[in-house]
Amino acid sequence: MLIRSAIFVKSASQLAECPVSDLPEFAMIGRSNVGKSSLINTLANHSKLSKTSVTPGKTKLIGYFLMNDEWYLVDLPGYGYAQTGKKNRSQWIGVTHDYFL
Repeated sequence: MLIRSAIFVKSASQLAECPVSDLPEFAMIGRSNVGKSSLINTLANHSKLSKTSVTPGKTKLIGYFLMNDEWYLVDLPGYGYAQTGKKNRSQWIGVTHDYFL
């Protein structure tokens, strides 16, 4: 599939803030600092669409990207080690859990 357009829509800190849409969503999930955001940038052929960092735990929110005006690519916070406190990591896991439910 050729991605002709990729637009950042919004970031959400909780499920209630996520966009309401009938469009399909494809979520990126994985350990912290594994390259989820980098993969989004590669797929979209846009080096700065999703923020990346060498520091684990950069993605703290659910990020929505509209692809080809047809579907969403969703960047989720990573799990496992991140350079932050346990409370923040637990919060991110909770947000990801709520997203999938």
